[in-house]
Amino acid sequence: MKPGNPKPMLVGLATAIFAFVLWSAFAPNQPSILLENVTASPINNAPQDVVIFAKIQNGIRHEELISISSAVAEKTSLQKNLNTLAIPQNTTVSMAADSVHARLTNVKGDLSDGRTIPLTFTFREAGEVTARARLVAPTSTGSAPSLGLYGIGDICQVGDGEPAPQISLTATLNGDGLLISVLSKDFEFTPELVDGPHVPGTGHGHIYLNGLKLGRLYSPSHLIRSLPKGEHVVEVTLNTNDHRAYVVGKSAVRARIAIRAECDYGPESVCAPMIEPQPMD
Repeated sequence: MKPGNPKPMLVGLATAIFAFVLWSAFAPNQPSILLENVTASPINNAPQDVVIFAKIQNGIRHEELISISSAVAEKTSLQKNLNTLAIPQNTTVSMAADSVHARLTNVKGDLSDGRTIPLTFTFREAGEVTARARLVAPTSTGSAPSLGLYGIGDICQVGDGEPAPQISLTATLNGDGLLISVLSKDFEFTPELVDGPHVPGTGHGHIYLNGLKLGRLYSPSHLIRSLPKGEHVVEVTLNTNDHRAYVVGKSAVRARIAIRAECDYGPESVCAPMIEPQPMD
């Protein structure tokens, strides 16, 4: 008797494997969070404390970062300017020196370069996501916190006779999402000078959602394609080519807009978010 043809069996097996992989990738209970570039930076004036920086890539579901913890730290604090740290679907946000971030207090052991620190990020939908933060060079605390800015970065005080940038924001709804437009005065967006020396009146913007950094602005607009249900604040600062926040007098050059979404906002949403400009001191 001739052996049976194995090809149909192999094709069926390959189809089943492909279907399982496809289901696994899009199954509703699968975590949709990817943590990238997770680092821990010692603080110069607090030698056993570190700040945690990371990129958080979200998938097909709206998310919220609830907390960050570590078994090797006495205490972990997550800087929040609002009650929620919402992360829209299909969006990557950053925890950086100039944005909301976490701080670990009294970390056990030697904080030498290259060590890794175990972390647990807790999200509303994905639950606990573990990571290891790699120790990097120490971070100096700048003057940004004293001006109510996110993070611990430095500032650029505008000098006498230099351009004094001003900023305001508008938000409009269109078929693709929420378009944030930056209206500036005495300021020029100069992407070709980024990471270069400071040139008064030039630079780029930083845009935040509830304190988490959405990215840099090299042009005066940004499209937010989706928002979770709830209250949000979009904020934009104007920054120098070397990433310091502009300050005129005693005020940072920034503007913000409050947004309230009665339902999850996105391409198939049935309600539009309410938009309200927020004055800054």
